[in-house]
Amino acid sequence: MIERSLGEISRMLKAELCDKAYDSHMIKGVSTDSRTIQEGNLYIPLVGEVFDGRLFIKECEDKKAAAFLIDKDYKIKNNISIPYIRVDDTLKALQALAKAYRNELSSTKIIGITGSNGKTTTKDLLYEVLKKKFKVQKTIGNLNNEIGVPKTILSLREDCEVAIVEMGTDSFGDISLTTSIVKPDIALITNIGDSHLEKLKTKEGILKAKMEIVEGLNPEGYFIYNGDDPTIKKDISLYTIKQKKISFGENDDNDFVVKDVGEKLAKVSFSHDGDVYEIPLLGSHNVYNGGACLLISSLLGLSKEQIKEGLLEVTPANNRSRIIEFDGFDVLDDCYKSNPQSLRSGLNTTKMLGGYDNKILVLGDMLELGESEKDLHYQVGKEIDPKDVHYCLFFGELSYYMYQGALENFPKNRLFHFTSKNDLIDKLKSLITRSSLVFVKGSHGMHMEEIIESISKLKL
Repeated sequence: MIERSLGEISRMLKAELCDKAYDSHMIKGVSTDSRTIQEGNLYIPLVGEVFDGRLFIKECEDKKAAAFLIDKDYKIKNNISIPYIRVDDTLKALQALAKAYRNELSSTKIIGITGSNGKTTTKDLLYEVLKKKFKVQKTIGNLNNEIGVPKTILSLREDCEVAIVEMGTDSFGDISLTTSIVKPDIALITNIGDSHLEKLKTKEGILKAKMEIVEGLNPEGYFIYNGDDPTIKKDISLYTIKQKKISFGENDDNDFVVKDVGEKLAKVSFSHDGDVYEIPLLGSHNVYNGGACLLISSLLGLSKEQIKEGLLEVTPANNRSRIIEFDGFDVLDDCYKSNPQSLRSGLNTTKMLGGYDNKILVLGDMLELGESEKDLHYQVGKEIDPKDVHYCLFFGELSYYMYQGALENFPKNRLFHFTSKNDLIDKLKSLITRSSLVFVKGSHGMHMEEIIESISKLKL
């Protein structure tokens, strides 16, 4: 993490230190959260619509923060005695500090990852593989926005050899900002899905927003993209990319071809140039995540053996396509987020998992899909095959349209729609039998994990 004197911090920010006497005073790391601040941190209070971090400066001082940033017009209370630096805007100062620190990490290679699906899984795969050779750090959790990305950069150790940074977007300009901070040496777009249609309107708009990552890419770097993705394949020629371009995917016209070998014993296998690689994750979509990892790891000089070993060491993240074993039944937990592409992958995984006498889908709303949200829900519901599952339970206003689509193929007594989570849970408990598989998925805002928690103590 960043360790600098206040004099150095003030010069990096081109800002005013409260007193030159503190010029050599050291900070170790930064924090924007008074609840988790550590001794020696530089506190950067942010101001939002519903919170004001400036109200907690005294609390941070009591927790032994070393100093804080503050906007120029804010009146500091007399009971605060730790030093501070005056800036125009604390959020912009956080971003400027991260940009300046990144410029000083000249020996650190950074991989920037964006895409509609697969960012986190690819990041985790890369981390497990690359640490076989390098000192590696990665984005923690979901810190992939205008606040999280700068915090990730400022958390990097000076001896970090490779960093893997997730970069998300809700609107045009989001990635343009974060890529200017990250300045990746390798930029990856995993795919283009339907998430964020609410603001970006079309898949072409989503691609345009994701392509902003190239703006900060090292001129000598690599731009890597999913060549099987229909939107990318159709529109990639519209973009001027001076860096080296490498497409990956299962189609033979890609520069780097991977092939799905199959799924068994909770492992996905794929091949490249005759070599087979395994990942202990569910879902054939992980062939693409693994293929991107293999490509990037190869570019960075890892051996086939190191890559194979690293891929086998990844573990499923919470709420992301993992099997949880309960008393007599299993849950396929994939409730971190949902959009049509990831839901289709989850449905395919549910179909492929064998050994169950009863398969139940519990599906919540897919959010942020824009004007086509009802049609997208209806279409996915229509695609659910009654031969693959026994019962479908839908939760939320939008999932009603998924329910309506499913009615085209299912008898009505196998489909249920709820606007009350408690009512859904009661019905679900009555349907779970021994040797059941319950697939739970919905957008993060639907809090589908509460359903899993409610059935976790069920005794059959």
